[in-house]
Amino acid sequence: MTLLLKATWYEIIKIASKWRTYIGFITIAVLIPVIMFLVRMYGFGVQDNALNSMKDSFMFVGSLVNGLIVSYFLMNVLWVHFPFFIVLVAGDIVSSEGAAGTFRIWLTRPISRFQVITAKFIATFVYTAVIVCVFGLLSVGLGILIVGGGDLFVFDKGILILSQGEALYRFLIAYLLAVWVQMTVASLCFLFSSLTSNSVGPIIGTYATLVVMFILSVLKIDALKVIHPYLFTSYFDVFFAPFSDPIPWREIAGDVGKLGIFIFVFYLISALSFIRKEVTT
Repeated sequence: MTLLLKATWYEIIKIASKWRTYIGFITIAVLIPVIMFLVRMYGFGVQDNALNSMKDSFMFVGSLVNGLIVSYFLMNVLWVHFPFFIVLVAGDIVSSEGAAGTFRIWLTRPISRFQVITAKFIATFVYTAVIVCVFGLLSVGLGILIVGGGDLFVFDKGILILSQGEALYRFLIAYLLAVWVQMTVASLCFLFSSLTSNSVGPIIGTYATLVVMFILSVLKIDALKVIHPYLFTSYFDVFFAPFSDPIPWREIAGDVGKLGIFIFVFYLISALSFIRKEVTT
């Protein structure tokens, strides 16, 4: 256990020492404040589109735009765009060592292959959790600071009004679920990374898989419904579930469990592949 903890810490340090690790953080740190300032200056067109169909039934005084509603819509980037920041690191963490030929040095030390691959997997999870949480903190925090706080209006099969305190609680749950969703992406890319010595292949392979699965998940074709439960992208919208009333805890638990199975299977295949791999360089 001590060797595993030391190896995990070493992997985290290695992740932190690479420039590609900070591409996501820099992008988030620049993009979110810009979006919030633009919303504050020019408004938020999504609000008007959402209210057009309801203006005959409700009378609204003032503006519904606040930092929480902008943060809610920003969560949509967690679907397709955000995984890019995940695969940049997950796709490199194993394959780069194979390309550099450092595994032979690793394996001369009193640490098993299982501990090496597990340490890398845990470090990948840590990076994934940190960058998702940073996105959430900046999105919600800067949203309230720059655009302002207030009630959150959720337009989904009607209208749900959440107080700021209740909305923050649900954002917390949503981003914890988002960590789990993005870890599914990370574990798939980690699997591809363990099978190759090229960092580009796992990134392209993961994104190609995501695109295909997203398309299959959204196509309303009866013949495809039978495969939907076996596509992990079918459960990626779980982080929007906390914004329903009441919160569907049973549905959330089911989706989290299914994603957990995918994560474990990807990790298990990665570990078995690495343990059996012949290291010649």
